[in-house]
Amino acid sequence: MKQKLLADIELDVHELKYLMDSFTKEPTQTLSELLKRSVARMQGRLDELSQEIDSVELVSLSSFVVEETVVKENEITAQEKDASVIIQSPKPVIAAAEEEEEEEEPVIEEAPVIIKKEEPKNAVLGESIKLAAGLRHFISLNDSFRFSRELFKGDTDLMNRVIEQISVMGSYKTAVAFLSSKVEIDEEKDAVVDFLELLKKYFNQSA
Repeated sequence: MKQKLLADIELDVHELKYLMDSFTKEPTQTLSELLKRSVARMQGRLDELSQEIDSVELVSLSSFVVEETVVKENEITAQEKDASVIIQSPKPVIAAAEEEEEEEEPVIEEAPVIIKKEEPKNAVLGESIKLAAGLRHFISLNDSFRFSRELFKGDTDLMNRVIEQISVMGSYKTAVAFLSSKVEIDEEKDAVVDFLELLKKYFNQSA
């Protein structure tokens, strides 16, 4: 859950930077609204991530308290038993202690440490975001509004998710098949034709 939130937040940061650059060059009411929406969405995800962190800290703290309590109770019980044995029969205890000193100390073999190689998650995540940024780079701001309106029926969030997922696919054919499962592809529409052309350019460049 936390990895998904981090990925979404990094994508939000990229989108916010892109919108901010455009707004700086040409401030408009539409860009202002998009910026506010992007900031609000990112703030919501940051709050959710903060709650996740708080919940993990609380669980860890409670586990630590319980574990410490059990350890202390066991130590107290062990000390009481040792005291009882020493008071009741001091000589056997002393003799046993001397015998233990004479015995050779056992050799403790250390178990080999096995280090598992894990895939660098940050590198994989960074590559995914890099690819997403590459596909977004092919789409101008005007085209972004046009595709959202004419291809995704005004659902900007759906468009962003589709672009994000297509960005990590391996081929143009796979991307078109995925796109067909999300929206209606009518090649008589200019917006559809233009979007498919952008996908061809992107995958030709990535190849």
